[in-house]
Amino acid sequence: AMFFAVAPKYDLLNRLLSIGIDRHWRKVAIREFELIENKKFLDMATGTADVALEFAKTHSKTSQIIGIDFSVFMLKLGRQKISNKSFSKRIKLVPGAAENIPLKDHTFDGAITAFGVRNFIDIQKGLKEMYRILKPNGKIVVLEFSFPKNGLLNKIYRFYFEKILPFLGRIISGHKYAYSYLPASVINFPQSEAFNELLECSGFKSVSYKPMTLGIVTIYTGIKNA
Repeated sequence: AMFFAVAPKYDLLNRLLSIGIDRHWRKVAIREFELIENKKFLDMATGTADVALEFAKTHSKTSQIIGIDFSVFMLKLGRQKISNKSFSKRIKLVPGAAENIPLKDHTFDGAITAFGVRNFIDIQKGLKEMYRILKPNGKIVVLEFSFPKNGLLNKIYRFYFEKILPFLGRIISGHKYAYSYLPASVINFPQSEAFNELLECSGFKSVSYKPMTLGIVTIYTGIKNA
């Protein structure tokens, strides 16, 4: 219900509340796949398909991109954007949940989830499902919010994230709860080494993480064994 309510202004809020930096974060995350061959990708928790569209624009040799999300209204908006950009042949959006991905084993060269893993009902099960659908040597990339390690920056950012952002989000979206949920979900999310451990427990090897923008977001990566 929450995602249905905020969907019409979801993209606008992403741009405004991140001051437009969210586009840069997605581009950097997608660059993690530059050396992957064949280019068949899964975009888990695709939302309105921002990541899928960025894939299609920056990876011209990508054969297929499948985006999955449990919010059918988000997918409806995503399909409109895909059609407007003339990428309907390369991007397909499918309703589904991370814990039970409706796709065959060993299908994709890469899988990404951007700001979505926090919303998995069962993070471990969702990661194992993403492992299942990857081909041997396939790569996972997770882009997620985090908190700066610097004490002063952490305090400043937390004030914005926990006080200002929910207030602005509530005014623009008209939803009382949605943007209070966001900081709460980030606070409770396993970050840095803790999330790497989840990736390893899901079967991934060569796991690593890279903070960006003073630690506001982090990119996590892992490889499925051959």
